[in-house]
Amino acid sequence: MPQVNTKDRIMQAALKLFMEQGFQKTSIARIETEAGLVPRAGAFYRHFDGKQALLIEIAKSYVSETPEDFGLDRLADFGDTRSELVAIALKYEEAMIRQKPFARLIEEIRLLDFGADLQGELDADMMVGLAAWISAKPVAKDLSEKQLAALLISVFGGWLFYIFKVQQDAATDLLERDTMLDEWATRWASILDTAR
Repeated sequence: MPQVNTKDRIMQAALKLFMEQGFQKTSIARIETEAGLVPRAGAFYRHFDGKQALLIEIAKSYVSETPEDFGLDRLADFGDTRSELVAIALKYEEAMIRQKPFARLIEEIRLLDFGADLQGELDADMMVGLAAWISAKPVAKDLSEKQLAALLISVFGGWLFYIFKVQQDAATDLLERDTMLDEWATRWASILDTAR
């Protein structure tokens, strides 16, 4: 059986405890004990500056999505905007399913003082990757940075809203998933492929 290094043991123990008890109710000493370390002996601080730094590392490792995870660098291989949209939409759906076990922890993080900054940091790479993708579409020609951001949010906002609602079983009777995906991708592809 492969041996897990101390940093990974701390992260795994903290994730388990954060999910069970919440971030704020979990002490560093409890994380050390759960990781099989001697509490207050210093092992934790050899790897993390504090509990907030640990949470940020966990969020980056387990919760955040990157342009590489979404294959944004390979979208051109599809050859058409509609297929690219479907590929991105399916990756978002996979990400939401993968993140579902962390939902309570994610919600707690959003309410913390540093939650908005952490969310912005985690989203930044994806936004840059998606902005690069959408800026190559005919409709994006001559758009300002703010207009490009608004277009990006408009394009993906509908799909994200739908899959978020489906996760909560609120929209399952309203609209079948494949119909939604087809309509959403077809409509936005026609818009994105049209020069302004």
